[in-house]
Amino acid sequence: MKKGALKITQMQYLSSLAGKLSLSVSLLFVVLFSLTGESAEVRCDKTLTVHLDLHAPSAYLDNNGQVAGMDAMLAQRILTKAGCKLEWHLLPMTGERILMSLQQGKFDVMIRASKTIQRQEYAYFSEPYRDEIVGLFSRKQLELPPTISMVDALEQQIRLIGPVSGWYGDKFEVLRNKLKKKGDYTAYPDAKRATELLFIEPSRGNLLLVDADIFYLHLGKERHEQVKLVGNNLHISPASLMFSKSSLEKSDLIAINQAILLLQQTGELKAIENSYRPQSLQKLLKANTPLL
Repeated sequence: MKKGALKITQMQYLSSLAGKLSLSVSLLFVVLFSLTGESAEVRCDKTLTVHLDLHAPSAYLDNNGQVAGMDAMLAQRILTKAGCKLEWHLLPMTGERILMSLQQGKFDVMIRASKTIQRQEYAYFSEPYRDEIVGLFSRKQLELPPTISMVDALEQQIRLIGPVSGWYGDKFEVLRNKLKKKGDYTAYPDAKRATELLFIEPSRGNLLLVDADIFYLHLGKERHEQVKLVGNNLHISPASLMFSKSSLEKSDLIAINQAILLLQQTGELKAIENSYRPQSLQKLLKANTPLL
């Protein structure tokens, strides 16, 4: 790998390590807290309004008009386990408006949130309840080298299909801007359009950076075997619940974090997550995720 090459697998390893260290510290805190005999008293006693951005498989309405989806059901299980009651907020919004509305108290909770310094000024974050997985994919018929990276794409003028917005780290932001300047970047607004751009003829790019779960949903089973993960290019980002500081007390957050840790220990959160993830993707992720 050339100097300066973007190594998503390294970011994945460090991100996963950081998440596990954070989880270990929090678990130690919960154990110590319970030894004092106080943990039974820590319960969330509030009704929280949870905003859902309706995009399957994260959150959607099923055939009966009921809320379903990976993140919706994970949030529901965590909050009810903590003792909270919850209501859904389903008004469609842009990402910027969601954050502004949370600050304004129009709802209390945001799912699939990334923890940043700026957001911590007005919000609390739970412990990560799952990992968001972004992969670099290609169509098998293109026969690209299995070790190709996005830096290689820049140097070799291989067109990348990538998100129109969203934060994937400083290195990716620099790379995205360079690809745009060279005219080798096709931006997509959502994963459905991303999938179309990869498969239409002529294709709008040979590499696709996309959320793996949403991508596989829009691929459909008949096309699962037509794509491949390029190398081990996985970027794993911890996903947390994000709470308006005006809606939550520290004791509520402790109760919610306790619920997450307990449900992770029993495997219940992973079971919910995998119930929305096709077996082919589970197999791919298992084969390409290094163990710590």
